[in-house]
Amino acid sequence: MLFDDKLSKILKHEILEINSHLPTKRVSLSAAFDGKTEYIRRDNSKVSIDQKEIELLNSLCPPIKRKSVLLPIIIVRRRNLGAGAYVITGELVEQYLVLKVLGKIEDDWISFKDSNEGKLSILYKPELTELRKKLPTSTVLGFS
Repeated sequence: MLFDDKLSKILKHEILEINSHLPTKRVSLSAAFDGKTEYIRRDNSKVSIDQKEIELLNSLCPPIKRKSVLLPIIIVRRRNLGAGAYVITGELVEQYLVLKVLGKIEDDWISFKDSNEGKLSILYKPELTELRKKLPTSTVLGFS
């Protein structure tokens, strides 16, 4: 039992360490569009989100949801879902935006919301690569 406790502590520490690039506090899409483009990571470094990415996301986002979209959008590696599986965290609207950027959906926000409430949006490595090319500063990867 003592070995399991030590191992658990070591693993928790390692996960925190590899996720030190994640934000401590994210900024809303509306605040980013108004010029507040920086966020602070767990390692205390500051990162700016590119204005072109903010404009793209703003153009795809329903106006009523711009305050609830938080940037950067966090995509988490989930080994329990299979090889190369990643989940879009946060609000459903963040999943909608990522899928829109990738061209995976044609739905408008209302249709998407009605048919996807409570569902996980899973991305795989090729989609993640494409997403990171399109949104390198407004998305970040986490590991669980």
